[in-house]
Amino acid sequence: MIARASAGSRCRWCAVTFRGALLVAACWALRRELAGIRPADLVARLAAYGLPHVALGLACTAASFLVLGAIEVAALRQAAGESSTDVPRRAAMTTAFVANAFSQSIGLALLTGAAVRLRAYVRHGLDAAAVARVTGVVTLTTTLGLVAAGAAALLASTAPLHVQGVALAVRPAGAVLALLVLAYLTWSLVGRGEALGRGRWSLPRPSATLAAAQVGLSALDWLLTGTVLFAFVPAALGVGYWALLRAYMIAQTVGMTSHVPAGAGVLELVMLALLAGAAPAAARAAVVASLVMFRVVYYVMPLVVAVVVAGAAELRSPTRPAAGALEGARAG
Repeated sequence: MIARASAGSRCRWCAVTFRGALLVAACWALRRELAGIRPADLVARLAAYGLPHVALGLACTAASFLVLGAIEVAALRQAAGESSTDVPRRAAMTTAFVANAFSQSIGLALLTGAAVRLRAYVRHGLDAAAVARVTGVVTLTTTLGLVAAGAAALLASTAPLHVQGVALAVRPAGAVLALLVLAYLTWSLVGRGEALGRGRWSLPRPSATLAAAQVGLSALDWLLTGTVLFAFVPAALGVGYWALLRAYMIAQTVGMTSHVPAGAGVLELVMLALLAGAAPAAARAAVVASLVMFRVVYYVMPLVVAVVVAGAAELRSPTRPAAGALEGARAG
């Protein structure tokens, strides 16, 4: 037991170290990409954003978190079974908002999301295993949506992707992503077995209707987040919606794979390379300004609100969550 715990601790330390190294490398590379951009130019571009840009960004952000709430409700139905009826929809939507706001900004979505959900759902009778299943389904759904939205963006693009002067065909990659989503939908319809894994920690196989809802809702969420960024991209940059969405999906995929919190530095580096790789400093400044506004509207503002919501919930019931967590731990 002690040896296993020690090995697990070393693995976690290595993972944290690796992510830290990736973050440092991304920031170093990003600093090189930002060379030549004057801070005054960046500040001027940030100050130039008007109310329509901010309003569209906020509206799409609110819509995105509403969709994430719907995904949470579907995940509860799939992973918690009959116990999901004990969780009020309002509580599920609130928990989804707080869990996603924290996990998107802090990273480690499985751990962060599970911690927030455990704190909230034990009050309604869910144990640790049910919370872990819900978190697993939400993470799977988010990944499927990214794959589906990426497939749509790549298949809808006729122009090749230019990276460091090399033209890359995008439709074959889009077709591969679409096949992955199709495989999941096929498994939900005719797959063998009722679950992935064994015992209380397994993920149940969804119905075809629920699987289609998962993919559709999550893809819509990714399209909404991409639209938040598009709201802040200047028209003078000459980047169309689908071209931006294609670059955004690629950047988010790289950022999610890196496991760097919120893809910090990684997202910006990839977006700069895809949208303004060899462009003048003015074009790069425009991309950076749009990314800064995107970070503030979609990450920082929801995180601030989530902290307030979570703090208010703790003040309303300072003792019950602890008792519920103990009961869930004993049941697990």
